[in-house]
Amino acid sequence: MLSNSAALLQSFGRLDEALALDEAIVRRDPVNVSALYNLGRYQRMAGRFDAAIASFRTVLSLAPGRGNAHAELGNALLLKGDAPGALAEIEQETDDGWKMIGLPMAYHALGRKADSDAALAALIAKYEKDSPYNIAYVYAYRGEADEAFEWLDKAVEYGDPGIGDIVGENLFDKIHADPRWLPFLRKLGKAPEQLAKIEFKVTPPQEK
Repeated sequence: MLSNSAALLQSFGRLDEALALDEAIVRRDPVNVSALYNLGRYQRMAGRFDAAIASFRTVLSLAPGRGNAHAELGNALLLKGDAPGALAEIEQETDDGWKMIGLPMAYHALGRKADSDAALAALIAKYEKDSPYNIAYVYAYRGEADEAFEWLDKAVEYGDPGIGDIVGENLFDKIHADPRWLPFLRKLGKAPEQLAKIEFKVTPPQEK
């Protein structure tokens, strides 16, 4: 399936190609909620925040209860710099886990340190084994590199599948300059020079 190929390309850090594939899927099926959701994620990871916001709003108009759509819309707003808007969306998230992941980042962006700390502590207490990768990027977004790398190590230890998205995940941007970042990617086989050796090509379908 093209959507699986797009996800694989994203995991290789080839966001432009993943976007091209998913855009082709959406052009052929503009009410495909899963494809629109994936498109929004790739747009958000690529820094195309306005486009991502539009995609997630379309998802929510078609499927108001779609899990993680409000939280992902919140992430896009957060990265765009609209912390109040991000919090408003995250508070509407219907999936408990994704809501709890989003809240400490939104509170942090609003300067509400005590609320951010409390929300993060609650997240860890409830989802330590299920979401170590997400906890890592919450710490990274808050600029706490030591804790972010500690939780990335836990994500490897616990076998968190989310870590497959690490190369494209821009919630880690604040720790990219840390000297531990590239060695960690190398340990995963996801450093740029390692990914460059992987041959995988998919041609988007031609328009009829």
